Amino acid sequence: MAFRRNILQKIRHAVARSLFRPKLGDIYAKASATYRRKYHRHDVSSYELAFVTLGDKTFRIVNISYGGLRVRGENLESLAPLLKSGQVVQAGLAIMGSSYKMPVKVVALDKGMAGLSFERVQSLDEQFLTRFLYFMDAGILLKALPKGSVGDIYQNPAWHSYGGVNGAIEVHLHLDGQSEVVEAHVFYLNGLRQDFAVFTARGITVSCMPKRELKSRDKREILVHVLCIMLGLRQVGRTDRLDALIQGGLTKLFRPSNKTN
Repeated sequence: MAFRRNILQKIRHAVARSLFRPKLGDIYAKASATYRRKYHRHDVSSYELAFVTLGDKTFRIVNISYGGLRVRGENLESLAPLLKSGQVVQAGLAIMGSSYKMPVKVVALDKGMAGLSFERVQSLDEQFLTRFLYFMDAGILLKALPKGSVGDIYQNPAWHSYGGVNGAIEVHLHLDGQSEVVEAHVFYLNGLRQDFAVFTARGITVSCMPKRELKSRDKREILVHVLCIMLGLRQVGRTDRLDALIQGGLTKLFRPSNKTN
């Protein structure tokens, strides 16, 4: 029976690979204006992971989508002239340690918050945003997986499994007696390769299958995508338990001279 499950799982992954065949650089497709308008606004307010700089002032991003972002911080009143003029200005985005400049317009200013919209978004701009938002959106779409569709290790009732994107993403959470997550395995297909990160009390391991030697920047990119999946999953109600794991991953990303295992 176990052998049959393994065969079925391999077939399922083979089908998923055919549907998800493009490598990450290829799936950064252009998002239409309609797509950007209906795209989910991702809440990142629980973590210090995203910032925007306008002039000489930096503000913390509390939510972000393809259409724009919402920020909070000190000296928000300095944005009032931009709001009044409707001027489009260059903003420096910093998300999970990666920086990029994009044109924005201040469209709202109220109660310690400001809303910025992305203006004249080009292909490279979308590529930068998609690097994060694609995986956050995928995390939101994950559904609980039945025990019969997961590997032997996850058959134990203590494991809770979620999947989506035609089988291209799987998240497995191991809960202790107090319903706290003590271990997490996150997999996603990257072309013909399956990238993954394992979170345990001993630390975070990043790798891929088939097994190969990964450069530090590749491991970092995998960890970024995995964290974005977890951030997406966090937003659909089964996710507050992931806070400690997400924070651990962010600490690893921001650690000087980070060397991801």
